Amino acid sequence: MADKAAIQEEIKKQGEIVRQLKSEKADKGVISEEVAKLLELKAQLGDEASKNFVLKCLKGTRDYNPLQMSIREGVFKTIISCFKRHGAETIDTPVFELKETLTGKYGEDSTLIYDLKDQGGELLSLRYDLTVPFTRYLAMNKITTIKRYHIAKVYRRDNPAMTKGRFREFYQCDFDIAGQFDTMLPDAECVKIVAEILTQLDIGEYKIRVNHRKLLDGMFAACGVPDDKFRTICSAVDKLDKVSIFWTPFQLFLKNDKFQPNNLNKIILFYAN
Repeated sequence: MADKAAIQEEIKKQGEIVRQLKSEKADKGVISEEVAKLLELKAQLGDEASKNFVLKCLKGTRDYNPLQMSIREGVFKTIISCFKRHGAETIDTPVFELKETLTGKYGEDSTLIYDLKDQGGELLSLRYDLTVPFTRYLAMNKITTIKRYHIAKVYRRDNPAMTKGRFREFYQCDFDIAGQFDTMLPDAECVKIVAEILTQLDIGEYKIRVNHRKLLDGMFAACGVPDDKFRTICSAVDKLDKVSIFWTPFQLFLKNDKFQPNNLNKIILFYAN
């Protein structure tokens, strides 16, 4: 056991040497020599490592069997056919982007972005959603008008809760209308598309909740919320359906941010109704 522990420690040290040389872009011959030493150390452990190896899905991910995939494919077919009826076309973007493209786009959620190790001198991250890659695509190709849909996997370095449907790898389904149109017409079409899809999937009764910044801004303005507090109050509202005790944390959050009592009461009354 002592010999095994010593070898494992040597492997750890040698691994650090190899990673350091690669990060410094050292001579390939030097790197190859150190990698060979690392492999030689690993070989000394024999089959011990393989005996302790357990086959499993990574935390926050899962496999899908043929029946589940058949159901998913049917749902995707219904969704895509609806998008196409509305004149949308699809695009695809890489699963990873330059880190600087994603950094600063998600506020406090930026900590949930998966960073990749330096490859070829570029700092990369797995995509967090499909929206930022879409805006990058538009800017690169100088596209000003497009009706686009994109169904693909995204990644979140979150604390997964599989029983609640919160994964680290999951599908997002995006439909966006870019360009200049009559006010609210694209928004209305998006709501119509959601209604058509849910009806065709025959899921039973449903309710569509509209989360629209202009509606929130108007409500906050009517409640007397200062412009510089809009982002703060939006963050609080976003957490309303996530807290176990509904109103107390929300009220405390607003009070701690020194909202005027009269404005605070208007906001609470609006949501209570």
